[in-house]
Parts: sequence; C-alpha cells; structure tokens
Amino acid sequence: MSRLDEIADVGAMELFPFVGPEHRFYSHIARLRTEVSRQPLWRETMHRTSPTAVRTLMRARRLPRGEWGLKWVSVSFQSRDAWTSRFDALTLFYSAKTQRVEAYEFPHDPCLRTAASFFGDAASGPLMRGSDLDVDVCRYIPRQRLTFLVRRRSDGGVPVVGKFVRNAELERAYEVLGEVHHAVARTRPLFAVAAPRGIDRNAEVFFQEARSAEPLIVRLETDRSSDVFRSVGAIHRDVHTLDVRHVPTWSVRDFLESLEAHVQWIAFFFPAHASFLEDVRGLLIKDVPRIDPDGHAFCHGDFRCSHVLQDDGSSVVIDFDGAMRADPYLEVANLITLLKHDVPAFVQRFADAAQDPTDLLKAACDAYLEGYQERARQTLDPKRLLWYRIGCEIRYLARTIARDLLDPIRFDRLIRLLHDLSAQYRRDGARSS
Repeated sequence: MSRLDEIADVGAMELFPFVGPEHRFYSHIARLRTEVSRQPLWRETMHRTSPTAVRTLMRARRLPRGEWGLKWVSVSFQSRDAWTSRFDALTLFYSAKTQRVEAYEFPHDPCLRTAASFFGDAASGPLMRGSDLDVDVCRYIPRQRLTFLVRRRSDGGVPVVGKFVRNAELERAYEVLGEVHHAVARTRPLFAVAAPRGIDRNAEVFFQEARSAEPLIVRLETDRSSDVFRSVGAIHRDVHTLDVRHVPTWSVRDFLESLEAHVQWIAFFFPAHASFLEDVRGLLIKDVPRIDPDGHAFCHGDFRCSHVLQDDGSSVVIDFDGAMRADPYLEVANLITLLKHDVPAFVQRFADAAQDPTDLLKAACDAYLEGYQERARQTLDPKRLLWYRIGCEIRYLARTIARDLLDPIRFDRLIRLLHDLSAQYRRDGARSS
C-alpha cells in the first residue's frame, strides 16, 4: 500500500501526505505540519463549506544521483468575504536552511515589498491612491505575483487591473503586454487583449485595461461544450499567428533538460515508478522530432481555457507574462494536458473514482483540435503532438507534487494515462517505421 493510499484509508488530511517517515524530506515536512496544525485556519479548511482555500508550494534544488535538497515550503490560507469582497491571507513560510517557520499576513509579502504600502495607503501609483479607491484582490500567489482590480469612485468606478510582480519580471511583462496589444490591433484576430495602462517601476506594479468579462470555463459545465472548445482551438491558432518578436526563444534542449528533472522529481517521491518513468523519458529522447527554429511561432506561454474570457459575446485572452517564441505543438499539447486540471467539470470527474471522464476529455480534445486545424487550414502531425503530450503530462504530474495537489485517484489515473500514451507512441512508431 502506498503512502497516499494509507492517508486515504484513515481519512486524514495533512500536508504532502506522500512524504512518509522514510523520506529525505520527512523531518522538514513534519516540522511544518506541526506548525500548520496549530493554526485554526487549517482546522477550518477540513470542512467542505469552508471559505478558506489553501495554496501550497514546495521548492527544492537538484543534487547528484537524482536526489533533491529542500529549499522552502509555503502554505497560504486565503479567504474572501462574499459581502464586502475583503481578502485575507496568512502565509507560513518554512526555510529548510533555518528550519524555522515565518508567518506574514497579506499584504506584507517579503518578495512583493511595495504591495503593503499600496494597500496601506502609504504610497502612490499611476492612479494616486486615495480614500476614494476600491481595491479587490483577484489572485495572490505568495512571493510571486498579485493581481487586483482597482476602481476610483470619483471617476464613476471604471476599473483597472493592477499586477504586482517581482522586480526582475516587471519590465518584461509590461513590454510584452504592449507588444501583444499592438499586434492584435494590427491583425484583428478572433480575440482581444487588455490595453496597457501604465507602469510604476518604483512601486513594482503595472496597470492594464479591465474587461467586463467572465471566464470561459463557466460555460464548460456539461458535455454540450464542443462549440466552445472548437472556438478555443481557433483562438489559440490566432495567438500563434501574432507578430511579436521581443520575447524569449524556447529550446527543445531546455525541454529535455526539464523533462529529466521532472522524472527525477516524481521518482524521488514515488520510487516504485522510477524505472517506468525513465523508460518513457528514454523513449522521448530516442525520437526527438525534427524541430526547425524557423517554424517557431509566438506562444502565450500558458494558454489554457481559464485564460480565455467572454466579454459581451467576444473573447479576451489574458496573462501573457510567460510569452515566448516556441514550437506551437508544445502549447497545443499543453492545453490538452491541462483540460483535466483547469476546467472545473473535468477536475471533479478526474478526482472521482465513481466517474470515468475519458470520453468527455477525448470529445473536448477532438473539438479543440478541430477548431485549431480548421483555423490553420492544415492538419497537425499526430505523432509529433503525442511526443509533446507525454512530456507535458510528466511535467504537470511533477507540478502537482510540488503544489500538494495529488491524491490517490488522480495519481493512479495520471500514471495509467502515461502508460497508455507511451504505449500508443510505441505503436505509432512501429507503424511509421
């Protein structure tokens, strides 16, 4: 019986349940569990109706021979008052170096240092903060980024979106947004993007247009969603046709190096699957597609259904912070991979042992690919797409471990899926040889 199964059997809830006493990280995780268990918010999250969500992240460094050394773990309790939109967050940060836990409340984030002064009315940005401003937090990722909506009541409450990001990422994120906005204005694709509205380098924040839109995923609650997925495919193709030059260039070498790291990371926690995962990695390395850099296209960097909004019948694509020039097959494969993690209806089914989401996921993937290929007026190479798909599935499995999103059902289904995809790839290779 695996560590995950043991936790499921006793019905307990704890951080990183797959880290047992025999694991290298156990002493660190045990200290953090003790500290977290003392928090009333942790006990509150045990209830299904709890308004408090938990966002967890583990970071480690690679050591020789496939080992890893823990760097830090953060656990953030986040809640929003439904009536006032007040946002609260308490983040616990454990450093493996000091073996101590530090706690800080929002907005006092040590890596987003200027956010506290902005929210505390002690600083000014392009909008000159004052008593007539309303600020609503949209998304907070501790130590990384904060997205919020700000309105000035004296101006009629017209909202603007603000983003705090780490200083090293600020300039690039804002410049990419500007380039994408200009490219969309020139070519008029099937979607719009938010217009840039100013940057305050001292405050490490930039602003962009707010759109009165709702996430596309709210329309994806049933199996009658083929038209929506087809439209996502067409929109994605249009993203890949944008002429945006000043972004980093992706390399297949980087992809293969990260694939090795992801395989080692998964095997570090689940050694019983190490041999299988290494075989899959070897399969991909043995048959790397011929990739011509001249065939690279502009890529969103994290294109998924939740990054497409509906605004009065039109579509809006958001969050271009990770944009790059890359093989578009990579991003197509990544969206297919993310469907079961990104669309709520699929997320629920994928984690429910009583439901089999296979047919629904296949129908969604087929509709998305139909939309993409019809818009491109060309057919994608299924073997090349499958090669990327396997790599993306491994990458996301590694991320679910780091974010403590793994449960026995989801883990078993992901491993089974990798078995099926790798077997299919071997069959396709045999047919094409």
